[in-house]
Amino acid sequence: MIKTLAALCAALSLSACVTAGRSGPPQGELLRDARVEGFGFDIRSSDPDHTAFVAWLQDHAGPARATSSDGSLNILALSGGGAGGVFGAGAMKGLTLSGARPTFQIVTGVSTGALIAPFAFLGPDWDDELEAAYTGGASKDLLDSVGLFSLFRVGILADANLRKLVSDYITPELVEAVAKETAKGRILLVATTNLDAESPVYWDMGAIARQGGEDARRMFIDVLVASSSVPGAFPPVMIPVRDGSGARDEMHVDGGTTVPFFLFPDVAFMSDERLPSLEGAHIYVIINGQLDPVQRPSQANTIAITLRASNVALTRMTSTELLLTSNFAQRQGMSLRFTTIPGSYPFSGSFNFQTEAMRKLFDYATKCAKSGRLWLTNRDALERIGKEKAQPETQACPVM
Repeated sequence: MIKTLAALCAALSLSACVTAGRSGPPQGELLRDARVEGFGFDIRSSDPDHTAFVAWLQDHAGPARATSSDGSLNILALSGGGAGGVFGAGAMKGLTLSGARPTFQIVTGVSTGALIAPFAFLGPDWDDELEAAYTGGASKDLLDSVGLFSLFRVGILADANLRKLVSDYITPELVEAVAKETAKGRILLVATTNLDAESPVYWDMGAIARQGGEDARRMFIDVLVASSSVPGAFPPVMIPVRDGSGARDEMHVDGGTTVPFFLFPDVAFMSDERLPSLEGAHIYVIINGQLDPVQRPSQANTIAITLRASNVALTRMTSTELLLTSNFAQRQGMSLRFTTIPGSYPFSGSFNFQTEAMRKLFDYATKCAKSGRLWLTNRDALERIGKEKAQPETQACPVM
C-alpha cells in the first residue's frame, strides 16, 4: 500500500502544472447569490450567519421531531475516512441486528460518510445495499491511477471508478425514497468544499431529491462524488451555477477538506444562546477512522513525511470538532454518543480498499454494534481529548 501511495504522490508531482478549462467562478459577494442551474436556492447553504442558522433551525427542528413517534430528535453525523467508511457501514448493520437502532431525524455526511448517509437515513431496509457497496469488491479499483495520462489532466486517479460506484448504488428508487422521507420533515445533509470560496457548502439532499427525475439523480450523484473527491487525487466536480453576471462554474472537492464531520454549520458553536428546539436531542457521531495517536518512528523521506503529517492534521481536526460538539451538546442539553475505530484494532489505513481488509472491518463493526458496545459517551469524549493514548474504557468495542 505504501508503494501505491508513493506512486500516486510521484504522479501528483509530475502533474502539478496541469490546469483544466472552466468558466470563471462567481466572485466576491456573487458567491452568495449563485444558484445551481436548474435548481432553487433551497438546495444548499454556505457559511450562514447566526440569525440565518437560528431561523433555519426554527423552521426545520419542529417538523423533524414530528416524524418521531415519541417526539425525540436523533441526529447522526458521519465523518470522512476513505476506506474507514466500511466501519460506519458495519455499524449501521449491527445497530439493526441489535434491535436498538434509532430512527434518525437528521443525518449528515462528509466524504465517505456522505456515501453512507443516504442509506443510514433510509433505515434498515437499505442495509444490504450499503453492505454491498462497501464489501462487494466495487471499491477495490478506486485507487487505479491513470498513469502518464495524469500529466494531461487534473487528478491522478481514475475518477470514473468513483463515479460508477456512486451511480450504481444511487438508483432512481433510492432518490425517490429520500424525497418521500424528507417530505415528512426529516433532513439529509451532505458537505462539500467550495474551493473557490475556501468554505464548506451544506447540501440539502432531500430538496434535490424532491425535484424528481434524472436531473435530480444526477445532481444527487454529483454532490456525493464531490464530497468524496480528495483534492489532487480525484479531479474536482464542477457545479454549473448562475449569478448576476451569467453562467459560471464552481469547483467542489472533498467535504473533509473543511469539516471532518458536522451537525450544523460552525456558527452554531459560536454563541452561548440556548436553542430550545434542540433541548433533549440525541447526537450520534461515527468517526470512520482512529483518533488515538500512533507512536512510531517516521521515515525520513518526503512522501512518508507528507502522508503522515496529513494524517496527523486530519486526526487533530477531527478531535477538535468532537470537543466542540461535546461542549455544544452540554450547553444545549443534548446527549452525545460517538464511536471510532479503536486504536487496538489493526486498521490498515484509509487508502486500503482491498476487499478482504474492508470485509474484516465491516464484520468487526457489525459485532460491536450488535453486542451493544458501539457507543462512547460525552464524558468519554472530553476525557480522551489531549491524552496521548485512550484508556480501554474510552475505546468503542476494544480489541482484546
